[in-house]
Amino acid sequence: MTTLTRTDSFADRIAKVLSLIFHPLIVVIPTMVIAITQRGNTFWQSLFWTGLAVCIVNLPMAFLILNGVRSGRYSDASVSIREQRGSLFAVGGICLVVLLAILILAKAPMILVACLVSAVLSTAIGFVINRFTKLSIHSAAMAGCATVLIQTAPIVGIVMAVFAPLVGWARIRLKHHTPLQILIGWMVPMLCVLAVFYLLL
Repeated sequence: MTTLTRTDSFADRIAKVLSLIFHPLIVVIPTMVIAITQRGNTFWQSLFWTGLAVCIVNLPMAFLILNGVRSGRYSDASVSIREQRGSLFAVGGICLVVLLAILILAKAPMILVACLVSAVLSTAIGFVINRFTKLSIHSAAMAGCATVLIQTAPIVGIVMAVFAPLVGWARIRLKHHTPLQILIGWMVPMLCVLAVFYLLL
C-alpha cells in the first residue's frame, strides 16, 4: 500500500512539473521567438515582437488568474471549474484582438500576424465549446505551438509534438480534463493554424 501511494505521488509530481513547464502562457514565448526568427527576422526583432505580445496578453492573463485564485473567484490556478472559465476566454480574446490590431498597424512580421489570427479564432471557438465542456488550454497551446513550429522549424516542432501527449497525460492524471477534452484541445488550434497559415502565408 505504501509503495502504491509513493508511486502515485511521484506520478502526480511529474504531472505537475509537465503542466508547469508547458504552461500555455510559457510555451508560446519560445514558439514566437523561433517562428519569427525562422521567417527571416533578426533575433532582436523576434525578442521585441515577442516581448510586446507578452506585455499585452501573457502578463494580463497571468494577473487575472493569480488575482482570481487569491480572491476566490477561481477554484485553482488551472481554473478547473468550467463555469468559471468564461472570463478567461473573454479577457484572453480581448487581449489577443488588441495585440492583433497593434501588429497589423505596426506592420509586424506576417508569421506573427498569422499566429495571432489563429489564436483569436481558436479562442472564439474555445469560448463556444466551453458552454458544453472544458477544452484543455494546455493541450491547445501544445498543439498550436507544435503546428506553427512544424511549419517554421520542423525539428523543434516534432519535439513539441512528442511532448503533447505527455502534457495531455499530465492534465488527465491531475484530474483537470478527460481524454475527450484533451483531444478537442489538440484539434481546434491545429485546424485553425493550418487554415490560417494556408490563407495568409
